[in-house]
Amino acid sequence: MPQRAAQLMLLIALCIASCGDSSIKYYNLGVEAAQRDDLDEAIAMWHRSLETRPDDPDTRYNLGMALLERKQYAEAQFQFEKAAAVRADDYELQYALGRTLELQGNLTEAKKAYRFAVDLKPNFAGPNAGLASIALSQGQFATAEKYATEALRFSPRDPRTNLILSEAYYRQDNHQAAYAQLISAQSYLSGDPEYLLLLGEAMNARRMFTDALSALLRAREAGQESSVLYYNLGLAANELRMYKEAEEYYRLSLFRDKSNADAWEGLARTRFELDDIQGSLDAWKQARTLAPGDGDIELGIAIVHMRLRDFQQAAAVLEPLSRRQDAPPRTLYYLGHTLMRLGRIAEAKRVFEDFVETWKGESALADEVREILITL
Repeated sequence: MPQRAAQLMLLIALCIASCGDSSIKYYNLGVEAAQRDDLDEAIAMWHRSLETRPDDPDTRYNLGMALLERKQYAEAQFQFEKAAAVRADDYELQYALGRTLELQGNLTEAKKAYRFAVDLKPNFAGPNAGLASIALSQGQFATAEKYATEALRFSPRDPRTNLILSEAYYRQDNHQAAYAQLISAQSYLSGDPEYLLLLGEAMNARRMFTDALSALLRAREAGQESSVLYYNLGLAANELRMYKEAEEYYRLSLFRDKSNADAWEGLARTRFELDDIQGSLDAWKQARTLAPGDGDIELGIAIVHMRLRDFQQAAAVLEPLSRRQDAPPRTLYYLGHTLMRLGRIAEAKRVFEDFVETWKGESALADEVREILITL
């Protein structure tokens, strides 16, 4: 409340200069209540003030801000719109209106209000952050990055904007920039559960699995309980070969969201490591239902069929997959082995030759295939 109290005191001075009726009494009582953090009393007093001076934009602005704090968004919108009808060129009022509209999901009108606020005061951080938030929610990550960067020019330590910019980087797969941005904001965001979750995600993406596990566990302690959190805990634990723990985290992720295909895929991989091959296949099939045609899922299913020594089924998955331009890089490796097991030696040789020619990964795998080709 301190910043709001300062704003309210400024408005008192303005009102005293222009008002001569009993609305001042209730206006001031509302300010005093707001300074005590008694928003219910403040709201009641400002309503009383408006009974005798309904066109006062300052009272409606303060009332709207209190209602916004109380998450009474529709009523806050009403008050801001009434105030804007009297004083449309108030950039703070337009920003507050935009924020209220955004929180109600009316993104088109929210953007209009934010852009108007920026036109009125280009160096105002709030509406730029609002535009970044909307762009992020709409999957326009480069646009979110642009507006968040602009907002941070004017308010570099704003927690919300730092998170928006970090996530915009992350969603563009710029994991290094996301991690650097998160670390730069650590001193004033370190206990925030959303911050810790995003930090853990960025660390996982950078293969910092021990650090990721620590950050994600702190996010859980701070109140994060989302499917995404448990998926990332499962990912870190799996990479650290903590397979039992990983399986439990993936189960918790799916308990919160059974449509999380990534969590089904993670569960499939973990069960495979635990030698629960049928359980792995079941999880892969669930992932396939949610993300049909995903190349990594198809490859996972094929590998399980190979483990079950069902090479006909493996070939039925791998052969069409190998013809796709987006096939995972190891597809030809597993297809070659499958064809060998089926006695299709000439085809296996061609597939292995294609693998050696196109493989860009670790050299040991290519060396293994070259030795196989010698025997063929």
